[in-house]
Amino acid sequence: MRIAICGFGHESTMFTPQPATYQDFEIFRGDELLARYPLADWLGAERAADVSWSGGMYAFGHAGGMIVPEDYDAIEEEIIARLRDAGPVDGVYVDLHGAAHVRGRVHVEEGLLRRIREVVGDDCVISMSMDPHGNFSEELAALVDLASPHRHAPHIDNQATRQRALVNLLAVLDRGRKPAKAWVRVPVLLPGERTSTTVEPGSSVFLAAIPAAERPGVLDTGIWVGFAWADEDRNAGAVMVTGWDTDVVAATAAELAQRFWDAREDFGIVIDHYGPWSAALDFIAGGAPAPVWVTDSGDNVTAGGSGDVTYAITETLARPEAIAGRRMLFAGIVDPAAVDAAVAAGVGGTLDRAIGAIADDRFAPPVPGPWQVVELVDGRFGEGIVAAVLDNGVVHVGAHRVRIKFTSPEDPTSYARPGHVWHDLSGYDVVVVKNGYTFPGQDALAASTFMALTPGGTDLDFRRLPFSEVWRPVFPLDRDFEPDLTPRLVPAVGSAPASR
Repeated sequence: MRIAICGFGHESTMFTPQPATYQDFEIFRGDELLARYPLADWLGAERAADVSWSGGMYAFGHAGGMIVPEDYDAIEEEIIARLRDAGPVDGVYVDLHGAAHVRGRVHVEEGLLRRIREVVGDDCVISMSMDPHGNFSEELAALVDLASPHRHAPHIDNQATRQRALVNLLAVLDRGRKPAKAWVRVPVLLPGERTSTTVEPGSSVFLAAIPAAERPGVLDTGIWVGFAWADEDRNAGAVMVTGWDTDVVAATAAELAQRFWDAREDFGIVIDHYGPWSAALDFIAGGAPAPVWVTDSGDNVTAGGSGDVTYAITETLARPEAIAGRRMLFAGIVDPAAVDAAVAAGVGGTLDRAIGAIADDRFAPPVPGPWQVVELVDGRFGEGIVAAVLDNGVVHVGAHRVRIKFTSPEDPTSYARPGHVWHDLSGYDVVVVKNGYTFPGQDALAASTFMALTPGGTDLDFRRLPFSEVWRPVFPLDRDFEPDLTPRLVPAVGSAPASR
């Protein structure tokens, strides 16, 4: 039995001017790619050894803006070339995200999977893991045989989802018959900040997929939220159920889709305190327990924000009395030139320059100096200085070399990525981070939290975003309509599907 592994992942917001380029992707090839997956642990040593594995190419880019076309083409061409060079395979595992957008194009992942299918043929079994914040269109469902999205948000089941996709792939190959597929589009467009599984209704709606997957005749269940910050017809929720009993598969898909739709009005901000930046400052000034962690959600680097929007800093500097007596850190502003200048000045030195708003100055300009260099932060992977903590006498700001979320290495959602920034937070009463919902490691450090609904490329106020291409009607852009949630039985590719 021969199985190839390849993949591509990017979350591309169309509402930020920051482009994504080849340099924004981490590339894994051959044995280095295979080493990312503990196959013996996941499948059992004997079973993993029975398979001839072929490591192709996997490109993963952390969320950003639209991908430069020629850079995406270089990635896709290598994925296809390596898969072609692998020769005939029985199965392909595709490690996909599902929310990519190439400037000037649509349906990126569908195009990639179509080419993969052309190379491996119709009888090959394709199993795909996905992020539920990716888009799972009917076209994509038709190109693959299995699709397994994360079930938890935050994604504490990152590795478990990949394991599930591989286990299911082997199960189908062992059976020698492709499963039935029932797909439903759920016309709901919501961000992850409103659909976390740590609270209701997200826990009831999305975690219902777990027991549903244990039903006789069902192989796997998946619920996709879709990607909220792109303007394509495919951006919406979806459900797909696979299995051996077509009637059960279809009924399960209908049930999960209806559950999702029925809860649409109940999905709210998954944090106790939220509002505009002015309300965040009021919350701090009102004596919120310290340390207070505030999320600058409109410039969320985990969803594609540019990471350099200075709106929150600018508004804070206009109301210094709101943070009087509080030591405040803006934990991340992407400005590599400012880091270089801080290294040159040294700790205690002064930068007489503005910082931030390099890619996105739509909401506030760069923040003028002077700044004193308080700390230089070493990278975890021997790459030198990755950040500088700067002080203008009112706030501290962490200038970062790369767009990356500010989480501790122990946070279960952290990635081992060059450029990761973490440093001592003792003495800070307020920490501002550029993400949407707070992550587990951040919650563990916070005495109170506030989600600031700020403007930016990942704005949570959809009324401020210029949607024009999404498939309408879709909630919450539209409210007075009844959806068609009838499952579509998507024909299996190649081999005969399961019968009724």
